[in-house]
Amino acid sequence: VVKRGEQEAATSGVRGNEERRMRPEGQALFHMPEVIGFFERTLGGKVGSFDFQWLRVAGPGAESPIHSDIVFMGRGTPNVYTCWTPLGDVPLELGPIVMCLGSQRIPELKETYWRADVDRDLIEGHFTKDHIEMVEKFGCRWSTPSFRAGVVLIFGRHILHGALATSPGRSCDVGRFSIAM
Repeated sequence: VVKRGEQEAATSGVRGNEERRMRPEGQALFHMPEVIGFFERTLGGKVGSFDFQWLRVAGPGAESPIHSDIVFMGRGTPNVYTCWTPLGDVPLELGPIVMCLGSQRIPELKETYWRADVDRDLIEGHFTKDHIEMVEKFGCRWSTPSFRAGVVLIFGRHILHGALATSPGRSCDVGRFSIAM
């Protein structure tokens, strides 16, 4: 999906990766029978992907601010899950996904942030860019390991998460993608 030499211009922003996402090989990633089959068996019925899928490719210094997927995908069924899979190894210096453990139980978010909708409210959708604020204000813990290619991380739409910054001088040319169903 990401050709050698393209990574320098890549960002973690999903709109900047539109051309990559729309390539046939990019679309094939978002509709893998193994992933679709897993969700159909787990949820007990037919599943689908959104019209827009999120492909993130991180160049040097790129990161993804802290957010919950509900503000992007909150309409319709409550059975929305994100399937995050790195297309290559993503050690800490390449900015893997980071999860805010326990964030799905923060009452303040239920009454405010989780009621937002990026399209309806014309907002950016990020909760904060400050990881420390989440620890100090809400008592959350951040967690992430280095990831190996093909690992699958599935989580619900209320979990706060983001991506660590790619170390200066490094770029993530392996690609990371997430499928929201």
